[in-house]
Amino acid sequence: MSDNTYNGWTNFETWQAALWLNEEDFLGRCQENEVREIDSEMLDAELYYIAEADAMVGLARDIYNSWISCVNLNEIADNFNQDLTAMGEQQ
Repeated sequence: MSDNTYNGWTNFETWQAALWLNEEDFLGRCQENEVREIDSEMLDAELYYIAEADAMVGLARDIYNSWISCVNLNEIADNFNQDLTAMGEQQ
């Protein structure tokens, strides 16, 4: 059995998605909008927006769908919720 974890995340795709969300300052925007809890649906919608998936067709759309199906959105949500809590405690 092989270990597919990547930089402490479930897999490469999950790490990459978290990285993209960080690059887009997703947590900062959540804090500004006083979001109390992040869920997988919010993350899915944000990644869809970042990737401009609505403009994708054919192969590009298939690749995106394959990639997003590998992302552990619940793991990212749990991690980001811990960060949101810590950010709130610092204020």
